[in-house]
Amino acid sequence: MDLIENKGDVALYHYGSTITARYRNNDFTLVGIRWNQTGDAYQDGIGWRPISAEIFNNSSGISSDFPDGNILLLWENRGSWQALSFSSENGTLLGLTDIYGEFWSNLEMSNLEKDHGGTDYRDQIVETFYFNENDGSLEKMISLFSDIYYGVAKESSKEYSLSQEYELGGIKDFDGNPHANTGDISAEAKQSYKYQGTLDVNNDGVKEAIFTNKETGRWVTARTEEGTGEIDYTDHGSDGITRIVGIYEDPLVKSGDVIAGSAHDSQTRFQNDLLIDNLIVKTSGDYDGDGDQEVYWKTTDGTAYLRALMHSDGNIQYANYQSEEQMTAYLTANGFSSTVSEII
Repeated sequence: MDLIENKGDVALYHYGSTITARYRNNDFTLVGIRWNQTGDAYQDGIGWRPISAEIFNNSSGISSDFPDGNILLLWENRGSWQALSFSSENGTLLGLTDIYGEFWSNLEMSNLEKDHGGTDYRDQIVETFYFNENDGSLEKMISLFSDIYYGVAKESSKEYSLSQEYELGGIKDFDGNPHANTGDISAEAKQSYKYQGTLDVNNDGVKEAIFTNKETGRWVTARTEEGTGEIDYTDHGSDGITRIVGIYEDPLVKSGDVIAGSAHDSQTRFQNDLLIDNLIVKTSGDYDGDGDQEVYWKTTDGTAYLRALMHSDGNIQYANYQSEEQMTAYLTANGFSSTVSEII
């Protein structure tokens, strides 16, 4: 099974055509779905992508109509949000929850369907349980489901301090894997994203926040939304830039000049340096004028400098280590001798 998200007592998985919630080591198949090639899921013709599952009770601020201690499944549908409730005892569907905290039981939805000549109940209450980012209902949804929404869908605005570690609960890789992992991820790993500052990783004139994680050996680029300062965790795909940066294959490994996984494999060395917290991000720019942004790192032990070559979408192409002499010669030859002092 591939992990969608784990939070609190619940982990949410998809496997084949099913969505499964694991609650205290008990697995419940919540719903059968069909996945298309882009990772969207479809049920009864309605497209949706599950985001998170969590146990809610009345102390969470949900209406008294909401069943105690059951699984709430939250998902995103092209910028809108929906929620369903399932029994934590046997995984059966209990009903819908709308943005006003009202719970619609299966019986009520069945009656709605009968009252409207058999029309699907979703058509009757779609405006009630859709959370659209453009009609003001988003704020109501956040107030109801904030401990799911923040840390899974978005990160609330905050001031980050250099070298301090933070929890990025909902960060994903390009393919949507939480913390670039298809299995459970520890709370320690979620809380070990070290803030390195901001720089432009894709040469579009906008700076991204950079985080490194010594528990997972990966690094993150995260764009804060203008005006709100929030980090949108759903912005990780082909048009996004908030993601765990991918793994590349060293060109010298491809050519056969270097053995994969050896000390001379730059990807292996890069990841090992992240695991021992041995990298500090320094600056970025298109130093050779080829249109691709370059990100420079310095090892904390002062032994080397890492030049990461980025794709236009902010993912990594490859990286190579340079000595101080090599780094200085490269930048000077390209007319950026003044940048050397920013990196050393």
